[in-house]
Amino acid sequence: MTGYECAGCGVQRAFHSLLHFRFLEAFKYNPLFVISIPVLVFVLLINFVKRYYNLKIKLDNYIFNKKSIILILIIVFVFSLLRNSDYYKAIIEYL
Repeated sequence: MTGYECAGCGVQRAFHSLLHFRFLEAFKYNPLFVISIPVLVFVLLINFVKRYYNLKIKLDNYIFNKKSIILILIIVFVFSLLRNSDYYKAIIEYL
């Protein structure tokens, strides 16, 4: 409706490109999504290892606290702003 791209625009195309191992093309569609996948896999792996081996890792205190959620929201908001700038479009065309 506004003509601006949100932070989630291009996620489906990026996911499709990742399934076909076209990483640069996926990064061009939505870099935030491509970067967030390894982070999400790392968090899930740590939680799996913690539960499977009954380890006392205090990762939940760092990832799921109020400051981390606010930081994630700020990153998404800044990405949304930068995504609609001319500098972002120039960088994506350069890739």
